[in-house]
Amino acid sequence: MRSPWHHTVSGESRSGPVSSVCGMWERALSRTMPRIDQLRAEATLRFAHVSALRMELAMAQMNYAVPEELLPFVGDIIDVDTHESLPINHWQERYGSIVNDFANALTDAKFPVGLDLKEKDDTEINADTVWKNKRLAAPGAFDFERRLEVMNLTGVKQQIVFPGAMGLMAVYFHANAHNPNLMRTLSWAAEERRSYALKLIKAYNAWVGRTAGQSSRFQPVGILCGDTPDELISEAKRLIADGVRGLWMPSSTPPAGRSPAHPDLDPLWDALASAAVPIYAHVGADHGFLKTEIWREAPAFEGFRMGEEHSLDPWILSTNHRATENFLTTMIVGGVFERHPTLRYGAMETGGNWIGPLAEHLDMWINGSGIFLGSATRKPDLSLKPSEYIRRNVRVAPFGFEDVGHYISLYGMPEVYCYQSDFPHIEGGKNPMGDTVRSFARQGMGQEIMKMFYCENAKLLVPN
Repeated sequence: MRSPWHHTVSGESRSGPVSSVCGMWERALSRTMPRIDQLRAEATLRFAHVSALRMELAMAQMNYAVPEELLPFVGDIIDVDTHESLPINHWQERYGSIVNDFANALTDAKFPVGLDLKEKDDTEINADTVWKNKRLAAPGAFDFERRLEVMNLTGVKQQIVFPGAMGLMAVYFHANAHNPNLMRTLSWAAEERRSYALKLIKAYNAWVGRTAGQSSRFQPVGILCGDTPDELISEAKRLIADGVRGLWMPSSTPPAGRSPAHPDLDPLWDALASAAVPIYAHVGADHGFLKTEIWREAPAFEGFRMGEEHSLDPWILSTNHRATENFLTTMIVGGVFERHPTLRYGAMETGGNWIGPLAEHLDMWINGSGIFLGSATRKPDLSLKPSEYIRRNVRVAPFGFEDVGHYISLYGMPEVYCYQSDFPHIEGGKNPMGDTVRSFARQGMGQEIMKMFYCENAKLLVPN
């Protein structure tokens, strides 16, 4: 191969003295090039080091709206429970005319979501408003470009986004379509009301599909409902094909009239596991779990404020995890996670204080399954302890005020708990990060546990 120094003049090759000079230059260059490369590499390393120091200095000087203890995790925090919160006066432009009757019914029934109107998401974004302002007054409540700014200020890398307005109310209406006293202006037969609710859910899911691929920082969650196993399976596959990265399934009633552990639903769990798409439980759709609601019909439970998804009376707050707990128990002891070891399950806004005792409870009964009949007892088809399935396959989001450090000190399983803000809902509180940091501090838990809680554990649910 010719040297770049070997070229022609007037069509003739260089030779004689000229050739000797060229050769000297080549030999000199060959001796100096390694040194030049070394100096260039050292300069590059010094530049990278200076750039990293400048970035660290900028981060230190930036006024992030996070506790000091979480500054090392800024930009890596994953928030597993947030909500879209589109005002009702913008529903038609997003979902189409299918929502008009529903919007009028909500307004006539004086549901809060039917009365809260706002033209523009324009609340100033600062360290106070991102935590203290709620609902439509929160900055970034429904403008997702502005929400990115909120996420940057609060150190959040990614959010899981659940229904918070039309989608949430459509699921609530679907679960209560049989009740003629709910949204009376939709005065149709129960099946017609239920069919309309499913059309609303489909309109919401269409928006989720359109939004899912717009930014890796948001994971909008679709809604999974169906009357038969085939409907559930086909709808799940359709949503996955649309790019939806998580599905919320109500926990209060058997899906498509089947136990979650029934083999008829194995194709559903297989489709979700194969696509690394989590199945979620979330408060707000768990109606019908109990045969009757008479349990809460007492003066002691009257006069309490409504939250975003349910009443904030002590009976509701004390029992709102029961449907999720039952659904998850059925999956665990019914071998769903045994048959589908990569299936991912998240329980959001049902609290975190129940998962540790549940793990202990299930371990006791599976371990003692032969206690009454001895060797005549059929053994469950499980290769792991229930608590091990929970640690591997399940993530739970406590409320900010919960003493999650205490839960871990009692039951272990630090990999199960994840951070949630519930933004922009009131149930998220005004300092969910700080409250949990203090809980860890009381238990002497430091950076390792905090990194798991705020950053690492949620990667099971947000794998990409």
